[in-house]
Amino acid sequence: MNFLICGFGYTTQYFVKYFAKNYKILTRKIDEIPKEYLYTEDSKFFPDIVIDSIPPVWNQKQEMINPIYKEILLNLWNKKKFVYIHISSTSIYPEEGEFTELSSIPYWNERGKLRWDLEEKILEVFPYALIVRAGGIYGKERNLVVSLKKGDYRMLPDSNRIVARIHVYDLCQILFRAGEKLFDAGIQVSLFKGHKRKNLILAVEPKGIPQQEILNYIENQFKIQIPITLLPAKKNRVIKSLYAESLIHFQYPDIFSGLKDLE
Repeated sequence: MNFLICGFGYTTQYFVKYFAKNYKILTRKIDEIPKEYLYTEDSKFFPDIVIDSIPPVWNQKQEMINPIYKEILLNLWNKKKFVYIHISSTSIYPEEGEFTELSSIPYWNERGKLRWDLEEKILEVFPYALIVRAGGIYGKERNLVVSLKKGDYRMLPDSNRIVARIHVYDLCQILFRAGEKLFDAGIQVSLFKGHKRKNLILAVEPKGIPQQEILNYIENQFKIQIPITLLPAKKNRVIKSLYAESLIHFQYPDIFSGLKDLE
């Protein structure tokens, strides 16, 4: 499988390191990428799967211009069809309620509406795009334990709610396997039906853990003193995927298993 990676952040760097063998990268961070992996229009590289991890981008008129490589992608599409995957966020959902891929969204805060609008912009160009709404992404170089060991308390939670999370390894598993299934099925099909989306997957751990339990575990397991005590959450949000557990075997089904891997 040939992968074209649009944007080169935490998740996509992990993906090309551990999952993709044949890939090119479209990014503004050209100084950080070896030349053999940079996509140029004379690369003669035709992707089977495009993974887009780019957040909203605006022009000088304050118009959202995603997908920002639209002309390049449409030129490739006209030569060879590919699966388009956009990494979105569970921040689309409000802070209270139970949600699956089929759930409507009763209202948005500003952050959630921004993510919804970004998805809509992408779907205007690629109507059968797979939207992967990821929970809070963590891993060995990106997690609360690392921050606390550095004395950085900015990531500490403000309430004892359950936060939707996913380990970067499992997120990459979902990207790879879902992309493969869509490619095999014929690209312009709806395999993972969602609310107002032909293909939507919620990339979240199967088991959500309250914040206080996580902090207690970190204190006991890593011997880190945490200078807060949380009150019970008055409201909560539960996000469950209809597709993820049948699509992959979760290496890290909850944050405890993910944090154990840091030791």
